[in-house]
Amino acid sequence: MIYFINVDQKTFEIEVEETKEGFKLLVDKKPLNVEVTPIGDASHLSFIINNKSYDVIIEDAKSVSIEGELYEVLVEDEKQRKVREISKKIHYHEEKLVITAPMPGLIVKVEAKVGDRVKAGHGLIIMEAMKMQNELRAPKDGIVKEILVKEGMSVNWGDTLISLE
Repeated sequence: MIYFINVDQKTFEIEVEETKEGFKLLVDKKPLNVEVTPIGDASHLSFIINNKSYDVIIEDAKSVSIEGELYEVLVEDEKQRKVREISKKIHYHEEKLVITAPMPGLIVKVEAKVGDRVKAGHGLIIMEAMKMQNELRAPKDGIVKEILVKEGMSVNWGDTLISLE
């Protein structure tokens, strides 16, 4: 499984492979010898990385303390990263917001109708691409102006799907 870990604005690609002895890690495609031992509860860990020990405390879902220094951390697997990248590919044209297909795929469901008032985060379209279903959501409050796709329709990258005012 591949994970992407962003620590203080620097992203690392971590590939985790289970072996008979435990786990093998590749960090940015380079092998890394890592041992992890819980200390007390599950949020306090001792990491030994290439024979150097680190005291790690998972503070919450977005922050980790390493040797007493606090870091902001974002961990994503491949699917979560793809969904985040899809949500970035929304384009503004003049006064209306146009949502385009972030990749080739199939429209599974249209969740809105022309004239609907939607809030930021409201689901608009479910699209299947690369055997994963992704929900495209409204990036801001608005009114659905036009819907240019229907369920079962195939779309290409950049095709306009829906617009909001």
